Amino acid sequence: MKLKEISPLKKQLVKFTLIGLLAVSVDLLCYFILLNILPEKMFQTVGNEAISKSISFMCGMTVTYFLNKFWTWKKKDRSHKRLVKFGILYGIALLINVGTNSALLYILHQYSRFFNLPFKYFIAFIGASGLSASVSFMGQKFWVFKTSDSVMVN
Repeated sequence: MKLKEISPLKKQLVKFTLIGLLAVSVDLLCYFILLNILPEKMFQTVGNEAISKSISFMCGMTVTYFLNKFWTWKKKDRSHKRLVKFGILYGIALLINVGTNSALLYILHQYSRFFNLPFKYFIAFIGASGLSASVSFMGQKFWVFKTSDSVMVN
């Protein structure tokens, strides 16, 4: 199969995935650095895991916005409306990501069948990233970077 024969949707998915892998790498690196440098019990009402995950997610979000804007969606303009839409979408994705991460960590730490499971933080990170990435792709394709040829696939 030649590159020209690949559908635009498949090309977008490949580009989104490659950029996503880079963004998740940035997110993961920042997450583990923050988990290790923030003092325990730094925040009374919110755990260090949620604060670390929020900050690391925003680092990955920055990578995602600029690379997807120019490479995946091929937008060169400076649209403040698009930036606001992206911010709203990623605010929702952030809540999904941090909420999923926190829920998975709770499950992995509270239930006896998972006590000996290694890499709990990594498992929670991957689950949260997968769910929020799915929401992000759909939101970017059909709302933030929508073009006239962005139609639903049957």
